[in-house]
Amino acid sequence: MTFKRTIGLAVCIVLVAVYGWFATRSFRASRLASSLDVPSVERAVALEPRSAAYQDLLCRFLLFDKQEPSAAVPHCQRATQLNAYHSTYWLDLALAYYSVGAEHEQQQAILKAVSVDPTTPDVAWEAANLFLAQGKVPEALPQFAVAMRGDPNLVSPSLDLCWRTLHDVSAIQAILPPDPAAYLQFVRLLTTKNEWEGAHQIWSALILLDRGIDYRQALFYVDSLLQKGDVARANEAWDQLASRSATLNRYSRTDNLVVDGGFEKEILNAGFDWRYSAQSGSVVSLDSAEFRSGSQSLLISYHGTGGDSGMFQHVPVKPNTQYTVSAWTKSQKLESANGPVISVSDAYNGKLYAETPETLGTTVWHRVETSFQTGPESELVTVRLSRDPGNTLIDGEFWVDDVSLRPTAESVRQQE
Repeated sequence: MTFKRTIGLAVCIVLVAVYGWFATRSFRASRLASSLDVPSVERAVALEPRSAAYQDLLCRFLLFDKQEPSAAVPHCQRATQLNAYHSTYWLDLALAYYSVGAEHEQQQAILKAVSVDPTTPDVAWEAANLFLAQGKVPEALPQFAVAMRGDPNLVSPSLDLCWRTLHDVSAIQAILPPDPAAYLQFVRLLTTKNEWEGAHQIWSALILLDRGIDYRQALFYVDSLLQKGDVARANEAWDQLASRSATLNRYSRTDNLVVDGGFEKEILNAGFDWRYSAQSGSVVSLDSAEFRSGSQSLLISYHGTGGDSGMFQHVPVKPNTQYTVSAWTKSQKLESANGPVISVSDAYNGKLYAETPETLGTTVWHRVETSFQTGPESELVTVRLSRDPGNTLIDGEFWVDDVSLRPTAESVRQQE
């Protein structure tokens, strides 16, 4: 009995010793690998030669730190042999092959990485870039598609890289995920490159997706078209957005061409809604205590000098057409040599078409209006709350409500 116990104890001691030896060896290897220098990692590999992670780490150090790709390749190969189901090892091997000019082997390593991990965005992104480095665009595009589908943060860099490589709108459209945000990012990219027909193509495809669109993220396209001078397409895009958004649909025009002339809604500061930029000498706010109709009006509080209140709206019009612009205004102790007006001017050349009578002093709600005719090439006018000249002192409060711009009855009859 004593002999058996002695043998058992001896076996236990041996097992503990062996375990301790391996544990110590593994600990030392781990400490060496964490030192992040080539000699230490080499020693870690020597201690743990069957560690795929250490083999891959040494490969990367030799590849990027020491710039010795030929020495790196065997370690990357060994890493994939030890663990063939780790996509990163295959991608590192592909990089090593690329560095030594082994194109066929590189492609096989990329394909292996993708087969091991076909849906992870980061893997697809790396594979796509490696394919592009080989000039294999058809192989790269499906991987960009996987990357964009799986990670929204990869959409913009993928589109940018694909565009710089291809300059082919249709080819890139084919790999877009069915996500309006991705389409909008491509539209934005194309507008910044002045690729207007391509932007229109992708915008039209976005509308055909028949999915909800965040209009706040999409109004840049309307603004870009207005800046370019393409009023017709800007107007079309505005209407299309309104048809996809119940909120924006509330900003649709009626027979009054001014959007939200009663200032009842949030100011979008974009598209065909009101825009505002802060100006010295005046403060603009919405007033729910004073209004002519609805539930609020626009209040401009003046103090000092300044001609422009900062409030304006772009309105599409037809050339050689008579229009009437009007508004309801009210004032409180509004003292100045010249009061505020509603003005209409060409949005592109600045030509002044009309100004309503000014408002001064203390007045009750009253209607101001004037008529004008657009020029032979007019497509867009700017309705602005301003005063001219603006260098005179002004102090007091000015309310505006129910701003309207309509073709005259005679113009309507002529168009019919």
